Formats: sequence, structure tokens, C-alpha cells
Amino acid sequence: MPLSRLILAAALGLLAFAAPGRAQRALQINGVEHRAYRTSRNIELDGRFTEPDWAQADSITDFRQKDPVEGAPSTERTVVRLLATPSGLAIGWWLYDSDAAHIVRSQVRRDAELRSDDYVSMGIDGLHDKRSAFYFRTNANGAMWDGEHIDIERGNESWDGVWDVRTSITADGWFAEMLIPWATLRYAEGDSVMGMNFRRFMPRKNEETLWRAWRRTEGLRFLEKEGIVGNLDGLPRRPRVEARPYLSGESRLPERRYFAVRGDTTLLPAGSDGNIGLDIKAPITNTLTADITINPDFAQAEVDRQVVNLTRFPLFFPEQRPFFTEGAAIFDYGRPREAQLFYSRSIGLGANGNPVTIPLGVRMQGRAGSRQVGFLAARTSGEEKTTNAVLRVKQDFLGRGFIGAMGTFAGETGRPASTAGGLDFFLPYIVRGGQNFIVEGNAAWSRDSVGGVVGGHYRLMFDFPNDKADIVLRLDRIEAGYDPALGFVSQRGIHRVAGNTSFTPRPRKRSKYIRRYEFNLASYDLVWGINGGLDNASFSVRPFGLQFQNGDRVEASVRRRFDAPDETFGLFTNARVLPGQYWWTRTEVQYQGAEPRVVKVQLTASTGEFYDGRSSDVTASVRLRRAPHMLLTLDGQISDVALPTARFTANTVRLRADYAFNPRLNTTLFAQWDNQSQRASTNARVRWTVKPGSDLYVVWNSGWQTGLDRPIPFTRPSRGGLVAKYVYFFRA
Repeated sequence: MPLSRLILAAALGLLAFAAPGRAQRALQINGVEHRAYRTSRNIELDGRFTEPDWAQADSITDFRQKDPVEGAPSTERTVVRLLATPSGLAIGWWLYDSDAAHIVRSQVRRDAELRSDDYVSMGIDGLHDKRSAFYFRTNANGAMWDGEHIDIERGNESWDGVWDVRTSITADGWFAEMLIPWATLRYAEGDSVMGMNFRRFMPRKNEETLWRAWRRTEGLRFLEKEGIVGNLDGLPRRPRVEARPYLSGESRLPERRYFAVRGDTTLLPAGSDGNIGLDIKAPITNTLTADITINPDFAQAEVDRQVVNLTRFPLFFPEQRPFFTEGAAIFDYGRPREAQLFYSRSIGLGANGNPVTIPLGVRMQGRAGSRQVGFLAARTSGEEKTTNAVLRVKQDFLGRGFIGAMGTFAGETGRPASTAGGLDFFLPYIVRGGQNFIVEGNAAWSRDSVGGVVGGHYRLMFDFPNDKADIVLRLDRIEAGYDPALGFVSQRGIHRVAGNTSFTPRPRKRSKYIRRYEFNLASYDLVWGINGGLDNASFSVRPFGLQFQNGDRVEASVRRRFDAPDETFGLFTNARVLPGQYWWTRTEVQYQGAEPRVVKVQLTASTGEFYDGRSSDVTASVRLRRAPHMLLTLDGQISDVALPTARFTANTVRLRADYAFNPRLNTTLFAQWDNQSQRASTNARVRWTVKPGSDLYVVWNSGWQTGLDRPIPFTRPSRGGLVAKYVYFFRA
């Protein structure tokens, strides 16, 4: 049966399986479980709870362990109180600790994940639709992390909301005051309840506790079991407009090309310029927002990681630009990193891969009744003037599921436009014993120009992601003509069968040392050409794996690979792989240190055959934390490859140093080098949050050509530039 028909049959079968009563029960909202305390006074954020309103608020204290003992009370007392103030929702955390001297607090940088520290996080589902939420996290230093909900397994961590937090530490524990402005949240006008959940993590015990959804098959992202908080009626309407004007200036060094032995030549002279722009956010309704960006500038975006590619397939680099990362979850479609209908990095790149100016961008996203909608359009300038647009709609279906559609348009002045579009569905179920079962799929098509070739992508996935077992099966058909202009496709003209079957049982009696075993019975990825013949394949088995109570992990695995390139491709300088059929086998061992360690080590070593030769690979990462302000990470990879026609060693080294003076003033230095591109580069950034939403950035970028027959001329970079940018935020 063709895969497209299989997808349709599966969707119809699941519709028949889902009884109406089950869908209705999933959509019901539980009774209010907690009431926020209403006050007419604002609070002063200091982490000390000096306002009398805190004493009037009811307490949330029923925190239960997700790990290590499912359902057991938290080993340390945790109290959460909520105030509905005129300016926003205030959240007070009383985090008592019987060993307060050993509270872990090593990170201060904005958007650091904080997983090595004592931290708390909360989810706010302002629409209480169990489909959308914002997440806020802080540690004992008052560092800030936030994100938005995608599904039970994923979130968009690039979202940056406007909010604030302060903390204090005493002999009794640590305490946090959060203030989240009403304008940052999304809620229906006239509604009085929101879905919420709260989580605490204590690294030295490797203990995670939650107010609701504390079972191991659930967690903070499991919105089906979120708590309901009431007494939130009469909230203010959203501001008429939010604006972020910016001003930036840049000074550039001359761009140079080095000669191998000595000297260099100037390709471009030094220069400087300034820039201004504006981002505007305006509510269409309380749940739907329009954004306009005029002459956006992405100087503050982090640089890409340099990677040595020892395959014949293209590399995928994540989006870093703020305009495209905010609200990016709505535009997810297809298999990430393999066959995405929309890949925002395709906007703003010219035919030669160099960035081009985006003078105007428009975005709309949010909820309209039972639908989630998203629209994005951007215009590029320069020699290649293009208009790019994407439209996305998701219709709520069966509890937390959806049926969706998306279309993209890419047109260049003087050339026919390219279009793509398709339908998809996502159906999550809770089956016997509270286990999760997810079915999702899509059917998409693209046309390279008016009257051009049409190609399709058909996908169906069954996922059983749970605590003791994680079983996945994926089926894909990607036709040769499937090439969405705004998408990313790693390989075309193929059938793919991929999946994973892993089991993670726990000791029958609670062990002092071992938390769970980790066995992977089969991980596989088989790709056939549509016209027949195996193109590439990967099989792996993990016969041994352990996760310890302190968070350390060890594992060993065996991998079997196959590749059948139909043309010669380059692996490295002077190293080529000829057309043919290649099978090879490798063994791998891995150690990952626990997050709370002052010195955390990750080490992966593999050895064995590689195409028609052999290779040995070592990937290592060492992270040093110095509480409470410094984090230093050094990682690298060495691949020693011996082929019949060539031998080479591929090296990559990266160094990242974070030093934060406080949660609102932090610095980062990122340096990297690899010997495939023969390029070394540095990116140094300072970020000062003058007030929530208003930031000053100072960024220095520089690069050098390496592999010369002489020492690297560090005093004369091949390129370099200093950028200063100030963003001012206001609401009206």
C-alpha cells in the first residue's frame, strides 16, 4: 500500500477508535484547585516577601516526587503563593533546605538551562486549553530562562518574554519572587482561570518534584494534568502596542587574505556604519498578535558552531535570529532536521549562501477560537529581491491533538514563484496505566515554479514515549521532486523506515547507587531509493547502559552502517569516497557526568571500520563551574581516519566562557577552530539588561585563516568587527 494511503487509513482508524465521550472528557476543565490572592498594590521584587499581601495568599505545598521515588512527598518543604497584582502575576517561592550551605548555584547568564543548579520552573497555560503554555525558570542566583510549549517532549527555548525575578538565600533555604506582566501572557478576555504547574529540582539529590503531573510518564510539559488556578477575572486588556526601537553601530577591520609563507592582501577596506530599526507588537485580539519588524538587525544572535562533516549529507544549523525564533513552534512541520516544509534560515540568504538584508518582516500568531494560526512574511533586498511567506493553521482535535495545514511561497523578482504546502495531524493519547501513545503524520507537496515539477513527502510516525519503554516507528516517502524553497530536505527520492526500541527498567528494590538500566534493543534507519536499492542504513544496539542516582550515566553500544554513494564525494582535504557499496561496524562507549559536579566530563569513544578503511573517534567535553558567576566549557572532537587512498585527522575545538556580574549583566566568549575549514574564530558578547525588555549588546567577532606555513597572525585578523546595539522596550 502506498505510504500516502497508509497515512489516510491510519488517521481514519484512529478517528473510529477515539470514542466521542473520551474526547469530551479530555476537553473538560477540572474544578479550580487554587485561588490567586487579588491585591490592588504592586510588590517590590527583592526576594524577601516584605509585603503583607504574601501572608494573605493561600499556599501550594503538595509537591510530590517524579524522581527518585515516584509519588513520594518532596524531601524538602516547598511553598508557592500567587498574587494577582495590577501589573502582573507575582509568584512567591519558599524553598526550604535542610542543608542550605550546599545549595548549587553556578549559573547567572540569561537563558542558561540551569540544569546543574537548584532551580524552580513553572508553566502558565493562560488559555487553559492544554495546548499552549509559557515556561519560566530561575535558580538561587536569580538567573532567567524562559520558553514556549510545543508538545510533551519539546519546547521552543528561543522565546524571550518580558518578566523579572529576584532571589535571596538564608540559613533556611532560598527564596524567589517572580513578576510576570499580564501583557506577557495570553488569556481570553473575561476568563477567570489559568492552567499552571510548578516544579523544583535539587541537583545534589537528583530529585525532581511537581505540584501536578508528577508521574514519570508526565512532567511539567504534560498539560493534560496541569492545575487550575482561579480568581483571575477582570484582568486588564492587552496594551495597544509594544515597541522595541533599536540603534546600532558597527566598526569593521579590513578583510584580508593571507599568503601561505608571509604577508597578506586586503580584499575589503575597513569601514563603519550605523543602523536603526523598529519591532512593533500589536494585539489583534487578546489571543492573537501581529508583529512587524522594520530593518531588523541580528548582531546579538549567537554564531553557528563549526562542525566537520564526514558524511555526504548537508548539515542542519538551528535558527538563531530573534524575529524568527519567537513563536517558531507554530511553524513546525515535517521531520525536524530531515524534511522540514519550513526552515526559516532559508530566508535572508542569497544564492551564494551570503546573508542579504531583510528590510521588512511581518508575523501574526496566536489563537482564534479552536484554531491556532501563524503567518510570516519577509522581503529581502539587494541583487536578489525576494518575497517569502508561510501560512500555518492548526485545528484542535480530540483533546490535545490537531489537524493542520501549511503553505509556503517564495518568489524572486523576474522569476516564477515556488510554492509548497500540505496537511498534517498530531494525535496524542493516554492509554492503559497512564502511558503516552502518539500518532502523527503529514502529506506535503512542492512545486519549484509555475508549471514545474511536483514532488511529495509522506510521513507516518507511531511513538510510545514513556518511562520504562520508548518505542518509535517512522515511515517516510520523499519524492525526487520534493524541494520546498523555504524548507530543508537532507535527502530526496527515497523511502525511509526508522525507529527505536529502548527499555529503561529500574531495580526492583530501590538501589543506593543505580536509578535505572538503559537498554536499546534496536535503533535503525533504513533508506531505499524510490527506484529500488538500499541507499544507506544504520543499525545500533545498546546492550549495556546505567543511570546512577547521582546523575552519572555510562553506556556501550555496537553500530552497523551501510552507504552506497552513486558518485564520488569529498570527506576531507584530499580524501574522497568512490561510488560503491560499503558496510562497516563500530563499537562505542560513553560516559556522561552528573550536572551538579563542579567539573563535569562527557566522553564518547568509538572505533572500527569506516567505509573501506578504519577510524577512531573521540569526543570530549569538560565543564568547570565556579559559583556563582563563572562557567567554562571546553569541548572537542578528534577523528583519525585511514582509507586506502588517504589518511587524515579531523579536529574540532571549542571554548566557551561565561562570566556574569549579575543576572542582568553577563559576558560570553566563544572561540572555535577546525582543520577542515582551516578557520579559527571568536565571538565575544556583553549583554546588559537595563530593564526588562530593554538591552544593550556589545559584540566582537573576529576570524583567522589557519593551516598556513607560518604562525597565525593573531594581530591581523582576516576579518573582525565591533558592534554595539541598544534596544529600548516600551508599552502603550
